[in-house]
Amino acid sequence: MRKIRLVTVLTLVGAGLLLGPEAASAQTCIQDVWKAHGNNQNLTCTANDVTLSSATNINIVTGGSCDPVTGHCSCFAGLPVTFTADFRMDLTADTRYDVGFYLATDNDPNHDGAITGQCTAKASLASNTPAANFINLDAAPDVCGDITGPLNTAHNPLFVSAQVSTTCPSAPGQQLQLPFATTWRQPGSNQVCLGTGNGTNTNDVYPGSPSKCNTGTLTLDITSVSTTLDVTKSTSSTVPETGGTASYSVTVANTTSIAVTLTSLNDDKYGDITSLTGSTCVPDGVASTCEVGGTIAAGGQCSCTFSGAVPPGDFGGPAFKDTVTACANNVTNPTPVCDTDDAEVPYTDLSSPPTLSKTASNTQCQIDQTYDVVVTNTSGLDTLTLSALNDNVYGSITSVHDSILSTTCGQASGAGALPFVIPVAGNYTCSFVARSTSCNTTVHDTVTGTTADEDGVTSSPSDDATVVISVTKS
Repeated sequence: MRKIRLVTVLTLVGAGLLLGPEAASAQTCIQDVWKAHGNNQNLTCTANDVTLSSATNINIVTGGSCDPVTGHCSCFAGLPVTFTADFRMDLTADTRYDVGFYLATDNDPNHDGAITGQCTAKASLASNTPAANFINLDAAPDVCGDITGPLNTAHNPLFVSAQVSTTCPSAPGQQLQLPFATTWRQPGSNQVCLGTGNGTNTNDVYPGSPSKCNTGTLTLDITSVSTTLDVTKSTSSTVPETGGTASYSVTVANTTSIAVTLTSLNDDKYGDITSLTGSTCVPDGVASTCEVGGTIAAGGQCSCTFSGAVPPGDFGGPAFKDTVTACANNVTNPTPVCDTDDAEVPYTDLSSPPTLSKTASNTQCQIDQTYDVVVTNTSGLDTLTLSALNDNVYGSITSVHDSILSTTCGQASGAGALPFVIPVAGNYTCSFVARSTSCNTTVHDTVTGTTADEDGVTSSPSDDATVVISVTKS
């Protein structure tokens, strides 16, 4: 069994206000904008007049979801996430103008907050700040909001709604952190501010002096979660070497905290298992049964069964192995991610007992008798190894000794040296000559072979012959 990283997202309705698309210039950070307005000094951002203290009413658009009961949000570890939130800005000084903030969207590789790197810029505007909370103390055409008054009064703090796209923390369990830089202008420096859409190559969200900005890191109630989907395939079936039918069960467990939609169930040998006759992996309206288009709840699982034909194989050789692939996604992330698991069906042995026949080729009254021996492999699947041929009267018939006068059995120059591999449905034929010690006797003897098929199954085929010897003197 293996694990899968599954990218899924949900769209939920939250209380935050959506902000329209950002201008291309909003992808620069605060120092880029500062210098674009003709300032040569680097920003120091040492003032603490306005800070970014929290983000509430979070609503994840793509890359995760928020619990409608607790409000806690989750994003997928190491993957993109887009969300909206209401960002709170607190004033700790006198009135400040043209308030805004920058958020680093590149995880702040320069370790300077949102001073340099890749950022998104937000200004307090009538479109993203509640009407009762928004105030603009400057004359038109200035549109940027200002902040004034003691804390927890009508215009302090300000709440600015914004949409942010960034990357979810790579380690599950971590909370999303956004490096930021707040910006404002002090009295006397509050030039006209047209926000991020002033029609030039930059925007008007920049400080009134090198120190009139503040940096920090804002921790949000968005926790990274792993996106693991456990797919398990199993079977208890065995089939004979001639092949047969195997039954399989498939379980898809969603171990994430977000529901997913199953998009496909395919097997590398059988194809789409939802289309197989007798499969229970079909739409039936039952959540516990895996079906394409069905929803697997967070922490839940589904199971189904199907059967398929297994081709002939060899006992003791490789088992028949096939792999099922399950894929799932979510409405706001249509690209499915898949995981696989396999199962093996072993072969059972089909043994056919060999036969041995023995006949006497000369039944005249004589001292020497010739016997023909035939060992037949009756199996249609396995070869047969003959290792010995013994007679209960004459002993081993593969060498000349005692009453055995000659033999082709077990001889390389005769029928073949032992052990000898008899092919499928083949024969081993030899003969031997034995001498009787009496001219008036009946010789009833039995030849027994020692054999084993290629799967190690042994047997002892045998047959007998009777020779009546009678000598009459006249």
